[in-house]
Amino acid sequence: MEAVAKLNNYPTSPRKMRLLADLIRGLEVEKALGILQYNPKHPAVPMYKLLKSAINNWEQKNTDEKVEDAGLIVKTIMVDCGRVIKRMRPAPQGRGYRIRKRSNHVTIVVDSIHAIANEGPKKKVAKAEVTPAAEPVAEAPVAEKPKKAAPKKAAPKKAAAKKAAPKAESKAKTKAEGEKVEKKKEDKKSTK
Repeated sequence: MEAVAKLNNYPTSPRKMRLLADLIRGLEVEKALGILQYNPKHPAVPMYKLLKSAINNWEQKNTDEKVEDAGLIVKTIMVDCGRVIKRMRPAPQGRGYRIRKRSNHVTIVVDSIHAIANEGPKKKVAKAEVTPAAEPVAEAPVAEKPKKAAPKKAAPKKAAAKKAAPKAESKAKTKAEGEKVEKKKEDKKSTK
């Protein structure tokens, strides 16, 4: 049987607390306690105490079992945003910068490995089966939607046509100049 422990409005940002939560999620309780005990981050102390509280809550619910024999694990751990206290900090030229002092809520669920293994996968509820004696419902014919004509291509813009025209003229000029140069070369060869 699982046990829950909650920590509300702890004054540190949820992002910092989630870093610790990710370290111990899914681990055995003894390993998680060891990690939290020697972690240098400041939210490790309240997280350690919260995990100890969850273990004690589990012991209260399951008086016939021992913690060592049960194989407790951190089943789920959630870190949610708490209230945000807003403060003002003096800034240059008479302005004020806003400071948000964040807090968080932590929820730890502890359960034994044996209880989790006994739960197994949850069964899905089957839909009602149709009896063969029922008459099939005739489907109404679906009218086909008329297909839309493909969109027409837009006519080229005048500006594009104007730009294309000088290019064509310049190409024609270069061809004409090239032909003149070739004629001059041929004339020189013929005169020699």
